[in-house]
Amino acid sequence: MTTTATRTIHDMNLRTVIAALLAVSLGASTVPAYADQGIPWRSLSQDEQTVLRKHQHNWPDKSPGEQARLLRGARKYLELPADKREAVEHKRDQYQRMSPAERERLRKKYSKQKKQR
Repeated sequence: MTTTATRTIHDMNLRTVIAALLAVSLGASTVPAYADQGIPWRSLSQDEQTVLRKHQHNWPDKSPGEQARLLRGARKYLELPADKREAVEHKRDQYQRMSPAERERLRKKYSKQKKQR
C-alpha cells in the first residue's frame, strides 16, 4: 500500500473516531431530573464515575448543563461495544499526544468536512 493510501485510510479512520467522540460527548440520552440543579457525584454509577474520574475533583464547580453533557457522553461511551471503546481510547491517546498546532489543524479539517456534508 502506498504512503498516500495509508495516510488516506488513517485520516478516514481518525475522522470516524473523532466523529464518534463528538457523538458520544454530544449524544442525546436521558439525565436525571435534578440536572437543572446539578448532578451529585455520588448519584453516578460506578461505571459512570470511572469514565468521568478526571472530572471528579471539579464536578461540583461545573454547571448543571456541563455535568449533564459529560454524563450523556459517559453513558454513550459505556454503550459502545468493547472493540469500539478500544478504538476510541486509542484515537484519544493519539490526539492527546498531538501538539497544539496538530490538534488545531485536525479541528479545522474536521469542521471543514462537517460543513461539506
